[in-house]
Amino acid sequence: MAAASCVALLAPTALAGDAEDALIGKIVAAYGGNALTEAKSLTIENHNRTINIGQSASSTETNIGINDARLVIDFENQRKSFENWNKNRGGTFLNQAIFDGESGYAINHAARTSDVNANLTFAGIGGGAMRTLDTTLVRVLLENKDNAVRGDDVKYRNRLHETLTFPMTGSPNLTIFVDKESGLISKMTRENPTVGTLQYVFTNHKMHDGVTYAGQSSFLVAGQPTTLTIDRTVRVNADISEDFDLPAGYRAQGGNINTSEMLVRELAEGVYYAGQNGGFSIFIDAGDHFVAAGGYVALTARFEAVKEASGVDKPLRHQIVTHHHSDHIGGMAEAEALGANFVTVAEHMSTIQGQFPEALPEDRYELVDGVGSLADGKIQVFDISTAHSDHYLLVYVPAIGLVFSADHFSTNLEEGLPTPNNNMVTFRTAVEALALDIKGFIGAHGTRQLTMDDLRTATDGYREAECPGGRAICSN
Repeated sequence: MAAASCVALLAPTALAGDAEDALIGKIVAAYGGNALTEAKSLTIENHNRTINIGQSASSTETNIGINDARLVIDFENQRKSFENWNKNRGGTFLNQAIFDGESGYAINHAARTSDVNANLTFAGIGGGAMRTLDTTLVRVLLENKDNAVRGDDVKYRNRLHETLTFPMTGSPNLTIFVDKESGLISKMTRENPTVGTLQYVFTNHKMHDGVTYAGQSSFLVAGQPTTLTIDRTVRVNADISEDFDLPAGYRAQGGNINTSEMLVRELAEGVYYAGQNGGFSIFIDAGDHFVAAGGYVALTARFEAVKEASGVDKPLRHQIVTHHHSDHIGGMAEAEALGANFVTVAEHMSTIQGQFPEALPEDRYELVDGVGSLADGKIQVFDISTAHSDHYLLVYVPAIGLVFSADHFSTNLEEGLPTPNNNMVTFRTAVEALALDIKGFIGAHGTRQLTMDDLRTATDGYREAECPGGRAICSN
């Protein structure tokens, strides 16, 4: 929860429908009435700071990045454009998603690519940005008012609030906390099946073009802030004619390999690669046991798929933890249940221990100091440093010259190379310093093997991109 807790004071109102209508009417009035409900379009510009909890380079220091976002909602023509300018330790990135009323497009302005994407719809684009703005929540509420349910009155930050729960396409139900006196939304919550309650806190309300909005907002996961909107501008019925223009001269990025079904591939005798939906692991047969790397959730399902495909039933003895990021240690509880010891660095022990209800004994950890070897040399691990992680365990299978990595150099594109960034450049520098005989790279997120020449081609001449001039998001 946030700093102040919410305590139920009153039972839900008995007259279903009337109570919801009255509360919705109060909210709409507080946010501008007809100025909001009859708005043909909204243009929202957010200046955010991203707090990389569980995703920073160091496990003891939290990195903060810059994110500027521009969301344009054309209610009249059912169009939407969402543009993101990100600047962090990994580099700079400018991406855009457009739905023009008929088709969706994914655009990478830094790489100058543009592709049709059937998954991009009016409802789906910019959903995260819409949840961080109370004004757009009111429009979502109005679209779903017949399914809104009045809840208890609660105390939040020492003020009485009314609560209302309603659906949003592509999201768990939203619950808003409405200041009983002002009718403004102070907070919204929704439940995530993995991390629990997500909170969105709205402050510094102001009005522009007759519409009220929170000038600042905070997005919190498990009570910890991950995104802070430090400044925001909302415009009603602005000129949006250029926001839906597709860029000229951009190339098609190409198709993606379908990973919706479990994939098991034998890369060499006793070396297996398995995964689904962007989360993959490598499993090496070490004689009387397996060694694994790649710690996404569903590790058990990947391991069982490998055993079934290979016809080999051996235990998992070692789990190599490539780095400390929260998504890449999501499967550590599964590895522990399978009986594996954890191959890691001393700096990441406490983060891994946090995945278990009770701390594991120290003999469950095998610490790498610079270089390590497993399975009589079938697997080598190297502690390298990149912009992505100060300590990163590179997994190398010398018999086939294969590197398994996470978050640095991999692709799920059917052809072509991934867009370079600072993570990839520093990864190349660290890998070349090892002077290994590398014939291929495969990753926790990308199923297509790449080569050392590919890594050099992708990163040669890399320069951190500037926000392209002429785009509205760059002038903010």
